[in-house]
Amino acid sequence: MKNLSKKNAILLSGALWIGVGVLLLIKGIWYLKDARITVINGTQKGFSLIKKLTEFTNNLEQAILILLCGALFIGFFKGRVILKRSVNRVVNRIRSQPSPLFLKNIYSKGYLFLVGGMMCTGMVCKYLPFPLDVKGFVDFTVGAALINGSVLYFRAAFTPQTKNTI
Repeated sequence: MKNLSKKNAILLSGALWIGVGVLLLIKGIWYLKDARITVINGTQKGFSLIKKLTEFTNNLEQAILILLCGALFIGFFKGRVILKRSVNRVVNRIRSQPSPLFLKNIYSKGYLFLVGGMMCTGMVCKYLPFPLDVKGFVDFTVGAALINGSVLYFRAAFTPQTKNTI
């Protein structure tokens, strides 16, 4: 197993979050692109966020822009407020471990189960009959939240160890 310094372990956590966040942003954009095409072609059946917003704005591109801005706002809020507690827990766990850290000791079992559960939920949602724009909105929101949360990891990596919270 690879030995890590505390700073590198925190940076690794932030890098993982930003990597997954970027992948989810890209996936969300692809879903929204496909949803736009189905709305333009008239093949969208059932509920559609883009259709509802287009009724309000009378412009398809503005409806998608509103959807993206809403996802960014919610993702920013979630990343800075809700995920902050998770970041603080992981950072405090890393800082409480003796140096050098082993890769397997960075995260608690509960945290790993939580991440695994979120991954399974995401995979199951891929096959559920949700509209493409809803899937895109959710993926874009979660991606934005993870990227904003990763900033907290990077900030914690470069703050003194005496500070317990970010």
